[in-house]
Amino acid sequence: MKKPSPDNHQLYHDQLVHIGQILRGTRETKGISYEDLTEQTLIRLSLLKALEAADVSQLPEPVYTRGLIRRYGDSLGLDGEALAIQYSTPATATVASRSFWRLPVTPQLRPVHLYLTYIVLIGIAISALSYTFQRMNYQNSTLPVLEGEVAEEATLPEAGAGTPEEASPTEATSPTAGINSPIRVAVELQGQSWIRVTTDGQVTFEGILKEGATQVWTAEEQLKIRAGNAGGVMVSFNEGNSQLLGQPGMVAEAVYPPNTASLTTP
Repeated sequence: MKKPSPDNHQLYHDQLVHIGQILRGTRETKGISYEDLTEQTLIRLSLLKALEAADVSQLPEPVYTRGLIRRYGDSLGLDGEALAIQYSTPATATVASRSFWRLPVTPQLRPVHLYLTYIVLIGIAISALSYTFQRMNYQNSTLPVLEGEVAEEATLPEAGAGTPEEASPTEATSPTAGINSPIRVAVELQGQSWIRVTTDGQVTFEGILKEGATQVWTAEEQLKIRAGNAGGVMVSFNEGNSQLLGQPGMVAEAVYPPNTASLTTP
């Protein structure tokens, strides 16, 4: 079983701590035992405990771990897809490699050299096939998935629609931006969450914000906020009191101004 590299191990662990707390808290609140979950989800007991304890060393590759998170969350009545997308894969560096097709062929080339070159080429081909199959398995997972509008909103955009990126500090809206706009909504993250913001009918932001991030959006007529982990998102409308968007691990949506404000969960 392939393990994350030392550089990524801590990042995976930090992401899984929050997810594991939600899974364990929901399971204990509903009084569901590990034995019942194992029978219901067909996930081994050791993997269930590793997910709750954020023990990355006991879990498979990230693409399969996301599938386990989704299945576990759905079995507890949570939005498993929204939890799974928070276990994000860091960008991998591209390492330039020398092409073996350009190796000089000389009369001194011995059979053992050809054999080693053949082995290396096979290894490269197997690695490429493995990566392709992993991508296919993730995109065509047979695990239970969400349906309808919730599935459309809770998953990452499809190819061509733009992939959500983690917001950087420079992307935060200035506190004085849109000060004359009738609608002003401030957001503070108490836990990592996927967020989509629609202002006056246009999607102005879609991505994953980390815990501690703050953002301010303004609109002239209507502003809509949708979050994958509503329990980690504090929202304030027009400098009013801040309140949580919803429950931890749940997808919720709020529409402003107050006379049309609504809060919905799947």
